[in-house]
Amino acid sequence: MIGRSLRRVGAVVVGSAIAAACSATSSSDAGDALPAPEVGPTTTAVATVLATSTTATTTSAATSAVPSDPADTPDPATSSSPDAGSASTPDDDPQPPPVTAAPTSGVAVAYGGGRSDSIWTPLGWWDGSAWREQTYTIDGTWIGPPEPTVGSLSATSLDLPDGPGQVLGGLVAGPNQFFCAGDETGPTIDLGVELPDTPLSIGYDAVAVTADWPLQPRPVRQIGAEVPAYAEVGASLMADRVDTAAEGEVVQVVRVDLDGDGDEEVLVSYERQRRPQLGGAGDFTSVYVRVPAADGSVDDRLVSWYVSQDPEAMESPFPTPGRTTVAAVADLNGDGVMEVALRDLFWEYGGISVYAFTDGRLERVMSGGCGV
Repeated sequence: MIGRSLRRVGAVVVGSAIAAACSATSSSDAGDALPAPEVGPTTTAVATVLATSTTATTTSAATSAVPSDPADTPDPATSSSPDAGSASTPDDDPQPPPVTAAPTSGVAVAYGGGRSDSIWTPLGWWDGSAWREQTYTIDGTWIGPPEPTVGSLSATSLDLPDGPGQVLGGLVAGPNQFFCAGDETGPTIDLGVELPDTPLSIGYDAVAVTADWPLQPRPVRQIGAEVPAYAEVGASLMADRVDTAAEGEVVQVVRVDLDGDGDEEVLVSYERQRRPQLGGAGDFTSVYVRVPAADGSVDDRLVSWYVSQDPEAMESPFPTPGRTTVAAVADLNGDGVMEVALRDLFWEYGGISVYAFTDGRLERVMSGGCGV
């Protein structure tokens, strides 16, 4: 049954084992054209290759140097091109102190969704010591999350009316209902506000978690995507994966200090979408993270990428669209380190994958969604 097979891809494979992981790191020196805004740890990178039924590309990333981030860029809603040479001062852009905390010892369940009238999919849970993902038994029975320890529910999304730093607390999960194509169940969650439709919306645009701690212990900002350096970085990371890497555009830039060390990471969505409905030769999607190093350089690491194929050139024509962008940034287990939720849209599948930031790396820990 096609629907059930695609549902398995959505709930299990898209977030875990649909393709190989490979290194993808490039560095930029502080002495390049634009001043580096951050310093922080340097580690190895992992790129998760998303795929449907098509062949996934698994070559290594480009390693050429690229310009560093500007010290600050404007909000895309209020400004046009930024002054690449301008730098913020401690007074107008203060860095918060490092934050460390023990994660909750209880069970925290995470959900992905968006609309108040839709059923939210369980993404997985924190069991008190580790991340757990929804899965299936050998006979296909769905294994969902356990009862959460905390009854209160909070949610956030980059698309909330008051901006990416808005957190909605005091929410209530409705009774579990069946959704998708099998025995999976999830609750309705009324956010109290409607998420606006944006060019990046897919229906899975927010995360919610049973939590009694602040979901965003530090500011989360969407900033201007006009800085040429962001496109240059994206093109360099995708150069060995697709011939049209230089034809992509930056559609989203998010700055946030994920781990509370006082230095901001930058999340960038870089893509080429000429045939977004069906997929086509040369189309691709990618999300990468800029991680600052202590020496002032910046390591650029692919978090997720996917290359479409031309359905008309395939032996068995099948639509191959794919798009991944950042949906939300939030602390989902109470340790003071924020996780990154990416929204994934493929042919007949939509969902959310959650990545944890550990030792300077973003690694996928859970996911959920639905294919029809």
